[in-house]
Amino acid sequence: MLVKRSIFASVAAAGVLLAGPGAAIAADGAAAAKAGPSKQAKYQRLHQLTRSTTTSVKDWRHTRELAKSGIDRWDFVWSTDWCTRLVDKPGGFNFKMSCARHDFGYRNYKKMMGKAAFRHSTHERRIDKAFLFDMNHQCAVQPHKTEAERRQCRKTAQSYYDRVSG
Repeated sequence: MLVKRSIFASVAAAGVLLAGPGAAIAADGAAAAKAGPSKQAKYQRLHQLTRSTTTSVKDWRHTRELAKSGIDRWDFVWSTDWCTRLVDKPGGFNFKMSCARHDFGYRNYKKMMGKAAFRHSTHERRIDKAFLFDMNHQCAVQPHKTEAERRQCRKTAQSYYDRVSG
């Protein structure tokens, strides 16, 4: 019997073990579902969603959309105040989602580690660098902008980064 990986992954995520051809037994699936993912698994997922890569950004956006529709097995904090005390769209470059992902990283690491442990940690520095990555990416992909506007965008991104990482 051939079992597709996606089906197997879904079954494994639900806490069911395959015991042989056609047989399945629950491995305390109800308790596992209530408890949610382990703390280490949640840290790993949080790390995946806050890296400085376009893949991580796409994954974060997809996971965010799922959470907005009520599917959030990780129980992450998704609240944001966008670009606190900063312009969300300087020069027409939209930094709102960059700010939202930055808030996501900060709020979830603080919730998991505690504020004091997060402050000046490698996680905080990595989240700040991902913020700069996101803004610089936005500077690069915005259509109909001149090179001078892109340079100004990158200067603004660096200024925003300096304010949050200082």
